[in-house]
Amino acid sequence: MTDDVAQLTELNTRFIDACRRGSWADLKPILSPNFSYLDGRTGQVDDIEKYAKDLDGEPDPGLEIDQVVVHVDGNTAIVSARAFADTRPGRFNRYLDTYERRDDQWVCIHASVWRIVE
Repeated sequence: MTDDVAQLTELNTRFIDACRRGSWADLKPILSPNFSYLDGRTGQVDDIEKYAKDLDGEPDPGLEIDQVVVHVDGNTAIVSARAFADTRPGRFNRYLDTYERRDDQWVCIHASVWRIVE
């Protein structure tokens, strides 16, 4: 389990770094081909093609995270953290990414982001 947590923490770092750079090329290997994204603000569900289009070339270099939590249960895991940016002071989001272990590799199958109302 400790190795799983370390692997998932590294994947989470790679995911966030790809978002900071707006790099679909860096993010694509982490995601399942059937990946979906749920926008917690609108309720809209996007497939991988729409997610890629929205991300690629749209860097968010000020994106920061804290409060990272990794929970593993067999071949399923979730990674959650609080996200914020210096361009949006005092405004926080939380995300939840779901991973599945396939052939000894973790892939992200679903992500959701919503605003934390304080």
